[in-house]
Amino acid sequence: MKNMKKTTYVWAITLVIVGLMITSASSIPTPQDENEANSIKVVKSDKIANTLKIDSTNEVELNRIPQVLGDPAFAFEGDQLHPGFGRTLSGMQMASYRDDEFGQIIWTFSADDGASYDPGVYYEIGGDYPSIKQWDGNTFYGTHVTDYEDVFGGATYLFKCTDPSDSGTYELVYWDWSGYGWYDMIDADIACDNSQNMWEWGFSSYVISTTYESSPYINGPTFTYMDPDEDGSGWISWYQTNNCSHTDIDLDHSTFTAYAVYDQDEFMTGNWTLLCRVKDFESAHQGSDSLYDITGGGNLQYPAVAAQEGNIIILAETDENGNKDIVCLYGSSVTNLQESFVADSGDDELYPDVRHVQFDKFVCTFVKDGKLYKSVTEDAGATWSTPEEVEDSVEEEYKTSDLTEFAIKAMYETSNGEDLDIYITDIDEGPIAPILEITEITGGIGVHAIIKNVGNADATNVAWTISVVGGILGLIDTEVSDTEATLGIGAELPVSSGLILGLGAIEITVTAECDEGASATDNAEGTQIIIFTMI
Repeated sequence: MKNMKKTTYVWAITLVIVGLMITSASSIPTPQDENEANSIKVVKSDKIANTLKIDSTNEVELNRIPQVLGDPAFAFEGDQLHPGFGRTLSGMQMASYRDDEFGQIIWTFSADDGASYDPGVYYEIGGDYPSIKQWDGNTFYGTHVTDYEDVFGGATYLFKCTDPSDSGTYELVYWDWSGYGWYDMIDADIACDNSQNMWEWGFSSYVISTTYESSPYINGPTFTYMDPDEDGSGWISWYQTNNCSHTDIDLDHSTFTAYAVYDQDEFMTGNWTLLCRVKDFESAHQGSDSLYDITGGGNLQYPAVAAQEGNIIILAETDENGNKDIVCLYGSSVTNLQESFVADSGDDELYPDVRHVQFDKFVCTFVKDGKLYKSVTEDAGATWSTPEEVEDSVEEEYKTSDLTEFAIKAMYETSNGEDLDIYITDIDEGPIAPILEITEITGGIGVHAIIKNVGNADATNVAWTISVVGGILGLIDTEVSDTEATLGIGAELPVSSGLILGLGAIEITVTAECDEGASATDNAEGTQIIIFTMI
């Protein structure tokens, strides 16, 4: 094992085994009502979900990178590979990638929407294929494939930062499942949603193996998530089926349902089908949980999934027309999927990725002839635009590129003639929506803040709150709120708490949200001196 600087946070590990937990299963597989023109068949699996819990987290020590950045993103000695990419609507970027020169995953940020990047940090644990998603505001979560030399690839990692520009907010924790049989992780992805408890990031999906007691599997479909009732306790959950290869996951923020897809050659016969796990996030441990087998007109590999506002889109490579094309499986539920094609030329189209933009609009990228292409659907997958070349040189390999939230930008690998570097490119204009930011919090006679709409649409009914608590004996407890009918594009809204009386240290929280769903939160610490607030 590599020498990893790990500090155990929790004094004891409590193992709670919930074997053969049936959250949603069917005793008899039932196929969907198949459209005559549709080659897709969906069967609900009769397998059951198994779960295991560990009440512990361990933290990994952070290291700074002693090197100068390339231009425009990551162009150093050796290969930079497999980008993971997150972005707020206002342009704060969080990124990660595998640096072969270091032999580590690098975590880094850009505060100017990619014009410049911080050198970043790393944790001395190896690993590959990082994944990053925005949780809320400037908070991002991530995961990655665990190095085999790190407890035999049997740990699951969770990265978190609440401010990408401040590495002091970065945290990497892990749950070590290797003592219970888990080993050799080969793929990983993460999906985030902020609708539940503060510590519940969403779900992480893995392809991993285990020798665990009565339900072992090789390269099986696996979830991890936080216990809804206990911060720090993690669950691993799996279906006992074998020989998956890749995974992707998304979480519908309107229905709070997660969709994880896997490609599988279960009996190692060269016949690739898909698995789709559908799991409730509102009750992550006790809620509904189903697994579906999906068969197409040809082999289905390298799946990608996006699900929002009740629409589900699953993309995959298919060879049903004799070469590799990108097929789209779309519908309002997994059981009524229909088929369309994103790209079906005479050339091979490879490695799809997909993100939701707004309403029924989704954007896909894929690789063809060493170039990066995009295609757009405005009707939730039924039809797709003619593919458009985005970049003329991209490495042809799995996870060569990654779309950010709302498909506004992508990171991709390309060769400089000597090694591989990572660059950024524009993909889509993104959603038409307001974006709220709290641009400053100041003191004086009371607490003052400025709320700004930095989006591309007006914000209506902007509800704001200033909360101030603390002081000697906790005697300061003030909350002021109001609503502004309209905040135009680029407009600023000054807000104030009014006079505060008290003495001592205080904590300040300013929030704002509007009818369109945009929200912002900022915190500050200060000192109250009778009627004067110092921040």
